Amino acid sequence: MYIGYFDEFGHNGLYVSREHESYKTHPVFGLGGFIIPVDNVRELSGAFRYIKESGLKEEIDVKVISQGKKVEHWEKKGSALLTTQNVEKYREVRRIIGRVLTKLEQLDAKVVFYGQEKPRGGPEAISETNAKRYDHAMKQLIQRIHWNLPDGENLMMILDKQGDRERLEVFAGAASFMFSHENATRLLEPPMEVESHLYQTVQCADWICALLGRIAAYKFDPDFEEFKWAPKYFGDRLARVTSDSSKVRAESGGKDLYPRYMGNFTTCYDPVRVPASRGSLQALKDRFSNQ
Repeated sequence: MYIGYFDEFGHNGLYVSREHESYKTHPVFGLGGFIIPVDNVRELSGAFRYIKESGLKEEIDVKVISQGKKVEHWEKKGSALLTTQNVEKYREVRRIIGRVLTKLEQLDAKVVFYGQEKPRGGPEAISETNAKRYDHAMKQLIQRIHWNLPDGENLMMILDKQGDRERLEVFAGAASFMFSHENATRLLEPPMEVESHLYQTVQCADWICALLGRIAAYKFDPDFEEFKWAPKYFGDRLARVTSDSSKVRAESGGKDLYPRYMGNFTTCYDPVRVPASRGSLQALKDRFSNQ
C-alpha cells in the first residue's frame, strides 16, 4: 500500500506575461508531490517536522513560541521559503531542502508530477477553462502514479485543502476515471483533501511543488531568469528521486521538461512564441545605444 501526497505547482489561471496587468501569474500549471510506502509515512512525518523546526528555529522562536502558538500546527509555505533572496543568501535554506530530498530517497519515496505550459492570452483568446486544465492534469498524474507503483500495490491520494469549486468537480471526475481507465485501477478512492497545517507530509509535498514551480518558471519564461538558482542547486538532486515518467508538456514549438533536464540551464520555451526577457531587451538596447 502506498500513500501519495500532492499539491499544485505554478498557477491554474490565464497567463500572458510576468509584466501583464491582469494575467501575470505563472507560465505553467501542474500537480506534483510524492508516493511513499505506507509503512514509511510516520517516519517521514517525524523527519520532516524535525528538519523544518531545527532549520527554521529562529523564525519559529519569533513567530510561534514567543506568541504562545503551537509549534506542531505551524507551517512554512514553500513559496515563502524558496524565494530568490532566501536561497541565495541563506545556505541553511539550501541545506534544508537537501535534507528533505535525502530523506525521501531513504524512505523509498518517489516524486511524481505532471504539468503543462499554458497557452498565452486573456479570456478573449484562450478557450480552455481552469477546470478543464486541472482535470487534465489530475488524470495525467493518476496515470503516472499507476505506472510507478510496484506490482500488487494500491494507492490513496491526499492533497492540501483549497476549497475551490472547480477542484471538487475535478475530484468527481477522478472518481469516474478510476473505474473507467486501465491506468487508474490502483487508486482505491478519489483524491482526498486535508488541512495542511495538521499534516507534515502534505507540507512536504508543498515544498516539493514550490521547487517544481521555480524550475518550471525558469524553464518556460525568460522573465523568470531570477530562478536560475532552482536548477543550479536542486535540479539534479530532485531528479534523482523523481519518476522518469514525470513531465511538463510544452506548448507547440517548445520542449517538454523531463526530470533528467531539471538540473541544466537549457530552457524549454519557443523563442519565436515567447518574447525575450526584459533583461535581454535592455542589454540589446544598452549595446546599441553605446555604439
